[in-house]
Amino acid sequence: MTVHVTIALDEAVKAKLDALADSRRVPVDEIVAAAVSEMAAEDAAFLAAVAKGLKSVAEGRVHSHEAAVAAVRAQQAERKRVR
Repeated sequence: MTVHVTIALDEAVKAKLDALADSRRVPVDEIVAAAVSEMAAEDAAFLAAVAKGLKSVAEGRVHSHEAAVAAVRAQQAERKRVR
């Protein structure tokens, strides 16, 4: 099923959208549909990551800020050593 949506764009954005569609040789609606689909997928992935993090917190699987900073610094030192 296809749903048609009307959106308001200023002229500068519309010009960029037209140029992108021209360079890819696809219709503008295909570019917009792909962008909306990608945004929805990214949002779903973000929400899943937040839920996973909240579950970890609820289960007590957390680390102090100091421990996290120490782990990052150790990784950075190891990378410098390997180079």
